[in-house]
Amino acid sequence: MSQVAIGIDLGGTNLRAAVFAGLPNSSEAILVHREEVGSARSPEAITQRIGVLIPKLLQRAELGGLCIPIGIGFAGMLIGHDGCVASSPSFGWRDVPLGDLLRGRLGERYKIGIYNDVNAITYGESRLGAGVGASDILAVFVGTGIGAGAMCDGILLQGSNNTAAELGHTKVAIDDDALQCDCGLKGCVEAYVGGSSLQERARRDLDAWASSAAVQLAGGVGNVHPGHLDAAAADGDDYALELYSEVSPMLGLAIANAVTLLNPKRLILGGGVFSRTPVLQAHVLAAFEAAVNPPAREGLQITTAQLGDTGGLVGAALLASTI
Repeated sequence: MSQVAIGIDLGGTNLRAAVFAGLPNSSEAILVHREEVGSARSPEAITQRIGVLIPKLLQRAELGGLCIPIGIGFAGMLIGHDGCVASSPSFGWRDVPLGDLLRGRLGERYKIGIYNDVNAITYGESRLGAGVGASDILAVFVGTGIGAGAMCDGILLQGSNNTAAELGHTKVAIDDDALQCDCGLKGCVEAYVGGSSLQERARRDLDAWASSAAVQLAGGVGNVHPGHLDAAAADGDDYALELYSEVSPMLGLAIANAVTLLNPKRLILGGGVFSRTPVLQAHVLAAFEAAVNPPAREGLQITTAQLGDTGGLVGAALLASTI
């Protein structure tokens, strides 16, 4: 039987929402909404906006009389299973009881589930995207940061505190010079290869001492982003290739260790940065192949995410449907 549910993707830039009426068999939405998060991003402001948005979506979809599940994929690290945000650099939040705030705002009428955004994407891909047909999956997404999710025997791996598969915050450096991560610790792989970190590092280098074709491609140092670096690397640019040679082994090693530990059948790669940086991805995969445990690598299928921007929306709605 088809089920109706709302999926919300709450990221650092956009708040997106969709109403699905064909779950769990279809990822097609009957209504899609997008708005910028903007500068008003306190817990109270976000709670108010979602509290106003939900009834409007139901009214527009002519579902005003129904009590349907609502799943929210959030760009941050959660702790526990009640929707508490441990930390979110995108919002500047720490220890925010987002689930309680939303349930207090919306009341008992709705079933609300709050999930790490990449966990939601992983679940969506597993059910209706690149993971179909595999019960053991590792999904790695490189965007502003680095996120991962895992399915083990068809079940989303969450861990005792709901912090499992935080690949971006596994450590690749432990010396005194290890880079500071937005999570508050040092040496996380996200601090080296996350899109925001990679961009900031390149701009600093190019402004201070380095030269690269990426500057010309971007129209100035202040405009350089990972896509420009990748285009320069594809043409043999010395700076871009040296940077990739330094940071790619870090992410390749982190993924190899995760595959060695979890032994998935399928490795799904995605994210806004990875999708626009094929040279970077090739370097990371080369480092992965050099480091992964051969028995864990045997039979592993490596593929790309299929659902695009709808993956998190679909996954959050599907997860909420199981509450």
